[in-house]
Amino acid sequence: MFSIIFKNKVSYVLLTLYALILAWWIVLQITHVPKQEAYIFNWTYGLINLIGSLYSIFFISKKWGAYKSVIGKGLIFIPLGLLGQWFGLQIWTYYNVIAKVEVPYPSLADAGYFALVPFYTLGALMFAKAAGAKFSLRTTTGRILAIVIPFIMLSLAYILFVKNIGFDIKNPIKTFFDFGYPLGEIIPVSIALFTLSLSRKLLGGKMKSRIIYLAFAFFFQFITEYAFLFTAGNNTYYNGGFNDLLYATSYTIMTLGLISFRSYE
Repeated sequence: MFSIIFKNKVSYVLLTLYALILAWWIVLQITHVPKQEAYIFNWTYGLINLIGSLYSIFFISKKWGAYKSVIGKGLIFIPLGLLGQWFGLQIWTYYNVIAKVEVPYPSLADAGYFALVPFYTLGALMFAKAAGAKFSLRTTTGRILAIVIPFIMLSLAYILFVKNIGFDIKNPIKTFFDFGYPLGEIIPVSIALFTLSLSRKLLGGKMKSRIIYLAFAFFFQFITEYAFLFTAGNNTYYNGGFNDLLYATSYTIMTLGLISFRSYE
């Protein structure tokens, strides 16, 4: 799998961009620059999403038949989630850099960020379907896994995020995002783990390493969101900080995972 990634020129573009972002982040921590540069830093790592997602949608997915195959669809849906994140960053940057006002919550930026949930879920479902989820659900073991894995993951999300969130009847959109972010992002992780249990049959087992990688990418994204929600809830988040480095890292991990499908090997 990694040989496929490192044979691709786009991988080196993304890794070079990530290396520059990492170096810039180190400088930000040392020099404590004004917020304006930190805002630009946050906008910059969104380019990883833009490059990786467009490459997957218009080139990689076609290797698998695009909408004509379930894997092809998965390689379109997951990048659409990344594009949603990129769109959210554009709105976020507009408020902070151009309008120079505090970003309202919720805003159009949150609609972009939240797009990751349905598109990641659809992408994960496509890979689960390719791995034989439909047939595995006919077995006792498959049914048990289909119940136990989501139950454990949703319980984890509830304990970490949801149990202390209150309902705000006067602001239903805010309440939707408050609950939707943590509970929604655990769904593709659950599906990926279920798919992993089936991946031995996917193309004779040759896809297992890629499925493991995608499951890790989904989980890393979830941890990244958890870190952000935790620091935001404790008023310790700041622009250009460790949380934003985690976002840049999670996007890089996912885009490289998509590139691993560039070849049938």
